[in-house]
Amino acid sequence: MTDQSLDTAQSIFVPPTTAETVVFFITLVVNLLNFLPIFYALIYRKFPPMRAQHVGITVSIGTGGIIFNISYNLVQGMAKYNGVLGVCKLWGAWVMFTLGLGIVMSAINMRLVLFYRVFVTGNSYNRSSSVVKNFLRRFWPFFALWLPTIISSIVISALPGPRGAWLLEDHGLRACDFSYGYTYWIYAYFAAQIILSWVLYFRMRRVAQAFNGFRMAIWTLLIFTAILISSMVINIIKGSNSSWGRIVIALLNMVMMTIYIWLIFGPPVIGHIFWREQTMRNFMNSLHKDALIAQQTRAVGLQSQMYGAYENETYATSPLNGNDSTFMNGNHPSEHKEEPDIMQYEYKPPHVTYSHNMRHML
Repeated sequence: MTDQSLDTAQSIFVPPTTAETVVFFITLVVNLLNFLPIFYALIYRKFPPMRAQHVGITVSIGTGGIIFNISYNLVQGMAKYNGVLGVCKLWGAWVMFTLGLGIVMSAINMRLVLFYRVFVTGNSYNRSSSVVKNFLRRFWPFFALWLPTIISSIVISALPGPRGAWLLEDHGLRACDFSYGYTYWIYAYFAAQIILSWVLYFRMRRVAQAFNGFRMAIWTLLIFTAILISSMVINIIKGSNSSWGRIVIALLNMVMMTIYIWLIFGPPVIGHIFWREQTMRNFMNSLHKDALIAQQTRAVGLQSQMYGAYENETYATSPLNGNDSTFMNGNHPSEHKEEPDIMQYEYKPPHVTYSHNMRHML
């Protein structure tokens, strides 16, 4: 895509072929079918295995991804609606970027921030009597990350003429065109969000990699990193201006988003429909294992702190620093220290919650 005023629609856009239009409608149907597990998860969001997937945030990721896929294909003209019915700023800025990509990436990082609060900082927001205040205190990072897309869409909508995003008409062919600056801004925002996601992931990896909920984060990052890299490569070689490039991007986006949605919601949804009690038992076993891991992690941290304090105290009374003379009297400082009581840090298996009343939970 280009911002050169001398460009014609034919120079930047190859009209869609019949095969391309068929691919568009196939991807459209598959993307819409992906709403089924999303709606099911919303309806049965109180089912514990479903609730453990952060339903609100994961639904935002899935919905934003579907909106992005459909709007991107429309902006690219795959449905032969060249120029997306003449409203390129609406589809290119607000729908594709703000409601699509912006929500997806902000929600992904919000989910990682929730993990970060649990596994690294241990901080939680202070609850108040106001529901709105509690919501904003918990999810303010999402709105902070989403805000740049809203501001940029407002700016693009206010720009007159062929700036930012506009409709290019030439010899009966209508195509949506983006300026270099706006295109670079979209990729820069996408890349910055991906980098932030990887930073948060590696910051928590050593602490939380054994937990079931956190292990799914790596698949999320791999999927959206693959989408970013493949889209950038195809656009760099001008593949998105031709039929083959648009087909590849459409199929890749559809497959990746379908994998993500079913990877997250597939097991609890299918389990709730066909094997509800077994799914609940597996979930409780998983919670039990995670609780043991958390208890072990905490115990190791306490032992490390205790060992560090003991070592520092021993060094402080060591004759090597000139502060004590017990060594000169033939006594080693360690002989006057009591051995730490490691038994108080032994792991105690937690009781399985709700195990006495499984059917009531279902």
